[in-house]
Amino acid sequence: MSLHRSPLHDEHLRLGARMAESEGRSMPVEYAGLFQEYQAHRRASVVWDASDLGSVRVSGPGAGDLLRRTLSNDLDRCGPGRSQYTFLLREADGSIVDDLMLWWVESDLFLLTPSLPGVLLAALRAARAAAPGADCVIEDVSADRVLLALQGPQAAERMAELAPAAASLSGSGVRRLELHGAPALVAATRFGGRSGFELQLPPAAALAVHRSLLARGVAPAGLAMRETHRLEAGILRHGFELGPGTTPLEVGYERAVGFDTDFSGREALLERRRSGVRRILRTLAMTDRRIPQPGEEVLLDGAAVGRVTSGTFSLRLRRGLAFAFVAPEVAPGSRVSVRGARGSADATVVTTPLPPEPAAGARS
Repeated sequence: MSLHRSPLHDEHLRLGARMAESEGRSMPVEYAGLFQEYQAHRRASVVWDASDLGSVRVSGPGAGDLLRRTLSNDLDRCGPGRSQYTFLLREADGSIVDDLMLWWVESDLFLLTPSLPGVLLAALRAARAAAPGADCVIEDVSADRVLLALQGPQAAERMAELAPAAASLSGSGVRRLELHGAPALVAATRFGGRSGFELQLPPAAALAVHRSLLARGVAPAGLAMRETHRLEAGILRHGFELGPGTTPLEVGYERAVGFDTDFSGREALLERRRSGVRRILRTLAMTDRRIPQPGEEVLLDGAAVGRVTSGTFSLRLRRGLAFAFVAPEVAPGSRVSVRGARGSADATVVTTPLPPEPAAGARS
């Protein structure tokens, strides 16, 4: 099967990127190297191509009502000109079909960035068909835009240089801007505790904007840096921590559920909350450099209590780091072990995001 290519594919190759598949697209894994990109993200700013995510536009007078019925979060917590993290849930059991960001651009215009745009499109169209008279248009616009993420402590400064009108964007604000003569949407984000921006651009303008950021000292970053930061920041990923059979309750994301609203999967999720969950997501910090692998067993006092979903090498801790679903009694501070084909290794249950690093010159 041939992979889809980002409109920036040739630019990634020009910059020396090593490429790999992500969500059906050929995407950059790393450029200068994981350590250099990680340091740029921690100390300055990085930009990455996030076009492996889809883009779905919902517009019209009935758009808001359709999204209220379909997605888990309370849309009234958001409002025009803001963004919101939310879930598409299964009606039968309240488990996660997909997670996505919702950008409420204008009163009757929304942009959604799912991992599985085809699945979201089908769910939205089914919900519209079940509500005769629903006045809205649902479109897959993934091919019509490039999504760039700008992150790091200097991201706001670089964004203001690129577009001075973006300087006042904060929190979860969303705004229409012009970048290099092209219409764009810019959202302020907090990616795992780091302030930054996401930019939705027409493909014809993406290269100029990307190069303009690089010319201002922003470093390109790939999937390897994103994955390392993801685990350190406690960010979950569809197909690993999120998916069918897992509810927002088990991953600690009740804040993305508006239980007072009437959305698909609400009753099943309420029942799960009443009965209690049988597993919960935890973060494991290894005692050595070993990287836990998905599917490896987690043991407490010699008894199996769960399995690893994701693992990486934490450049912050200088040791292995993992997410795992475990029994609810496995609390932060618990000493566990991870058992796989290479034998067992010890770990401690920690909380994420990881604590901030000491200031320069401080003892750690």
